Amino acid sequence: DNGTVGILSRGPYGVIEDRDWHPVGGDERDYEIPKPGHPNTIIGSGLGGYLSRFDEVTRQVAAISPWPVSTYGQRESKVQYRYTWITPVVYSPIGKHALYFGNEYLFKSTNDGDSWDQISPDLSGKTDTSQDRYNPTRVQAKAAGYGVIFSIAPSPVSEKVIWVGTDDGLIQLTTDGGKKWRNVTPPNVPLWGMVSSIDASPFSAHAAYVSVNTERLGYSKPIVLKTTNDGKTWTTITNGLPVDEQVYSVRSDVVRHGLIFASTNRSVYLSLNDGNQWEPLGLQSSTHPDQGLPTTTVRDMVVHGNDLVICTQGRGIWTLDDIEPLRELTLNRRRERSGLTLLKSEDVRLFRPSDAIRIRADENKDTPWPPETPLGQNPPTGVIIDYWLKAASSGPATLTIRDSKGDIVRMFSSDAKPESLQTEFRYFQAAWIAPQKELQASAGLHRFVWDMRYQRPPALKYAFDIAAVWPVDADNGGTPLDPEGPLALPGKYTATLTVGGKSYTQPFTIKLDPRVHVRPGALQQQLSLERAIDKTLQEGVSAYMEAKEGLKNKRFSGATADSVAEILDKGDPNIAKVAGVLAGLETAVEGPDAAPTQGEKNAYKEYRRRLDGLLARLRRAEGKSGK
Repeated sequence: DNGTVGILSRGPYGVIEDRDWHPVGGDERDYEIPKPGHPNTIIGSGLGGYLSRFDEVTRQVAAISPWPVSTYGQRESKVQYRYTWITPVVYSPIGKHALYFGNEYLFKSTNDGDSWDQISPDLSGKTDTSQDRYNPTRVQAKAAGYGVIFSIAPSPVSEKVIWVGTDDGLIQLTTDGGKKWRNVTPPNVPLWGMVSSIDASPFSAHAAYVSVNTERLGYSKPIVLKTTNDGKTWTTITNGLPVDEQVYSVRSDVVRHGLIFASTNRSVYLSLNDGNQWEPLGLQSSTHPDQGLPTTTVRDMVVHGNDLVICTQGRGIWTLDDIEPLRELTLNRRRERSGLTLLKSEDVRLFRPSDAIRIRADENKDTPWPPETPLGQNPPTGVIIDYWLKAASSGPATLTIRDSKGDIVRMFSSDAKPESLQTEFRYFQAAWIAPQKELQASAGLHRFVWDMRYQRPPALKYAFDIAAVWPVDADNGGTPLDPEGPLALPGKYTATLTVGGKSYTQPFTIKLDPRVHVRPGALQQQLSLERAIDKTLQEGVSAYMEAKEGLKNKRFSGATADSVAEILDKGDPNIAKVAGVLAGLETAVEGPDAAPTQGEKNAYKEYRRRLDGLLARLRRAEGKSGK
């Protein structure tokens, strides 16, 4: 009973915080649905037939019920329309996105709720119109009209196909937009078995998945049904689901036919073969028990892009980032074998990475939240690369990223030594530093996230960025060191995993943030300047380190040693100061998705000139030493 919430799935400041959510109309417990293609319009339902339309821009709420008179606390025989605790409302995913709303009848609106048409008779089990039953039996309650529509599923394939489920145990279907309705309920749906969800197949106008919840009947039993012929016949698909759990929803993937998900009063399950076999998807790990889905009731789910989003009963909103590997396993599925068994039969599998949006992990320029602050986690920032190793690699595993020209952008190795970077004074506790990212070569299923950056440039000292987040793991949180390295350009790339002398390659695409609008060539100009600064820093830092070693080893003496020391860091200007300015300049150029400013270009030109002068002086000093 805490109201409604609209929340970002990724916060701009590295976490999901209280600035990233707000109420969105509606009521305390019901549906909140954005209009397809127009997410600023959000329809919400509520108790007693309440229905609202929320405007994200103005934050105004309009009451749009076909009969805006509450039935809360009223007997079913005394009201215009009947409602239960949950009032279903849904947009059609296709066409002009008609809006559907249910009580005992189904209503349709083509103007976002300004007006409505009733397009069905009473779809519940009501047959007795003469009596007002008090304390009825289940049979009497159904006949007296205690039942209502509980789930609505317009087909993603045909605008004329609409499935409806009721809370008294009926499944109804129209294939002509509501002119005629058929009761297609199979006999194994119990009386007052709540048809908690219907998922119309995105691949066939004749197919649907149905979950029936038995909670109100006083026992737990999973009931999931599938039809491929408009409800003429039904198949029970519960093999692998725990026999003592209740199913609240079943949802189909919108990309890969045969990949479906079921949520219960304890967890989430998936099937890779259209329901023939279910497997748990809680993903709790014995080594990281805090990173899996907790045991909780999952009321509903939605596949959004490449992610599975679930809503729980009291444990928040959760997202499983990037289900592309599940889609790939579904594509290659053999019906008689489980997905994990199928995967284990392969020595190595590099899954095709999903397209990645070119964004930065954290845009914060202010003091970060303290670690005790309750915050939501952002999804990984970068290209998610999943791979499977049947056995541990006998040698190092390597991952190579190449651009469309075949040039190497970044390389990682499982035997790479941790970065040992010289930093400024650390003015905060060490726990703010995230563990370093590692490419795994052990047996099992692994996920590696490339942050879409080139190798960071050399610097004499790296600066701690204030854009810090209390770290969760190597891919979420921590305190960045600046400069981080240039972001790769939008475009086509490949990832090559090399294990045991064999290489496996998959393509992927980096896409520009759709919120960003830049003139043609701007990002290439940005990258060109960043790479030029990188090269200049490489020259300056290399010369500095070599000369410093010479001073340490007494290669220089007397006036020559004094001259070299002045050029390195005692004079003005000196190489250390110039390198520090260039490192800061690279961090500034990296900041936005934009071409470098004239000021940045001028500053680089000037400090390139200063470094050239200092390097020339250093060469002359080294020449005088004869070494």
